[in-house]
Amino acid sequence: MKNIVSNLKEHLSQGKQINLEFLNNLYNKMKLQGNDVVDYQHLKAESVSPQCPNCKSIHIKKNGHQQGQQMYKCKNCGKNFRETTGTFVYYLHKKELMLDYIRLMLEGKTLRQCSKELRISLPTSFEWRHRILSALRSFENNVNFFGIMEIDELQLKYSEKGRRYKTLEEYLLAQELKTHNVAVLSMIDRSGNMLCKLTGLDNVKRDQIDKILLARISKNAVICSPDNEEFKNLKTQSIKEKTIITRRTKKYGQHGLSIVKDKENDFARWINDTFRGVATKYLQSYIMWYVVKHKYLLNRVINDVGRMLNLAASDWEAWYVYIRLKSKHREKLT
Repeated sequence: MKNIVSNLKEHLSQGKQINLEFLNNLYNKMKLQGNDVVDYQHLKAESVSPQCPNCKSIHIKKNGHQQGQQMYKCKNCGKNFRETTGTFVYYLHKKELMLDYIRLMLEGKTLRQCSKELRISLPTSFEWRHRILSALRSFENNVNFFGIMEIDELQLKYSEKGRRYKTLEEYLLAQELKTHNVAVLSMIDRSGNMLCKLTGLDNVKRDQIDKILLARISKNAVICSPDNEEFKNLKTQSIKEKTIITRRTKKYGQHGLSIVKDKENDFARWINDTFRGVATKYLQSYIMWYVVKHKYLLNRVINDVGRMLNLAASDWEAWYVYIRLKSKHREKLT
């Protein structure tokens, strides 16, 4: 294992702006020094406390090394684990290629193009993409809304893209589900905070909207929503004002739904044109990729590689999320 920084204490004490500059130059720095993503996971473990995979406690202590990796022991349950356990680099082979895989993802390369350029198999290319996307799902908890916010419902077709059916019963059930749409609750405020949330089959329900918004909106929130019964009767107590946007609503003024609808259209084009649709069970992963692109990335590939690596390395349960999604026939929808 190679250290990415020469002075760890100095690196950990640097300010936010300096850290962003470090991430912007991280790809070139790691390529020059011959570092890989596991080296970065080691650095990340020094700044964000790893989480016990057994009891989720962060009360841990260092417990020697194994195969070049830092070992930890949970003070709560006694579990021993590595600094990569549960992360997107857990059980990762060909770790020296993952940094360039992230670059190819950000360049918009397809799974086959990534596979060909890095000389990895197509299933490995698929797995690596979804390891990374599974890590990004945790950033859903970091999105909050302030001031004027717009909410709307996006409808997408249910999909089981890439699935092979083992029985006639599975096939027939899938055909029935494919007659449905899935509902995505779209939310954005005037500060640029954005989140889309897959809620289930057909339409968004009022209790789902309330549950999603409850811990995310400020006390002075002003909500602009469509003329829909599920949106009209929200019970969220902290809403300062609610404006229902109808076809007769004037298009000028402070309130409206134009921003959220523009983002919905852009997301739908991105999913359909770039990926030719995605399986519904993975849709929330792609949603969070889109949100991360909007919130954290600069649309400059080399700068964004470091930022994307940093975000992916922040989640200590990404591997388990990926395995759970992989094992499901379909996302649980109601």
